[in-house]
Amino acid sequence: MIIAVCSLSGAPGVTTLATALAAVWPTGPLTVPVLVEADASGGDLAVRHRLPGRPGLVSLAASVRASTELSLVEEKGTHRALLRHSAEIPGGLRAVTAPTTAHEASAVVAALAHRIQILRGGVSVVDLGRVMPGTAGAHLLSLADVAVVTVAGDDAAQIYRLSRCRDVLDALAENGTTVGLAVRDSRFSDAEITAQTGLPVWAGLPHDPTGAAFLRGEPLRPRGLRERFTAWSHTRQNPDTVEWMPLLACARRLANHVDDLPPACLHLGRRTEVAVA
Repeated sequence: MIIAVCSLSGAPGVTTLATALAAVWPTGPLTVPVLVEADASGGDLAVRHRLPGRPGLVSLAASVRASTELSLVEEKGTHRALLRHSAEIPGGLRAVTAPTTAHEASAVVAALAHRIQILRGGVSVVDLGRVMPGTAGAHLLSLADVAVVTVAGDDAAQIYRLSRCRDVLDALAENGTTVGLAVRDSRFSDAEITAQTGLPVWAGLPHDPTGAAFLRGEPLRPRGLRERFTAWSHTRQNPDTVEWMPLLACARRLANHVDDLPPACLHLGRRTEVAVA
């Protein structure tokens, strides 16, 4: 399954949400979620987590030109080829990181967009950043199975701009991409946003500086007994798990929702390009 996380109207936090979604994805013996940084404007993960440039999107883009990598995906039906070009970031998440500059990233994202099958066979959470018309990111979005579109819910102008993309988003849905919203800091109800945009609100993203800092790789300060008790009472789980942080708990609920989408909603493999305007 390919899950695209993106913005159409400049909402920040796409990389943070994509990272959180991949980090808390329901895993199993055969399910290894991979975060793929495919923002044509450049990536942040390698710098945040002090990772080398290779393996990463550059090595993946180079390798998919070889028939051996593509045949590996087609024959095995797994993420093995994708995993070969991923690095482990703190917490155990596997990530394919993009170059930091736009002139480097745009070329390798374009190469990936024309070898979409490399992302299939497992769970790929693809960070597209802000998607612009006619770009490789728009092509990748049109071929995703699920799209999570972020929007700033405290900005009426952003919601209005998103509503002006309704025809394009409807075309994505008709083409087989299931689309939902992740709304940050909303001052409007979910019903109001859905009425304006025509899209369901799947998640209301909380203001959580601690969770965002954790996902950026910053160390967490030690918590006192009161904070640990609050975390346990909120989750009824081990208070040392990451889901005591509201952002991670929200991402878990979103991941479960996407994972539980009925098969009829996910026309896996049936894709033609939709022009994102």
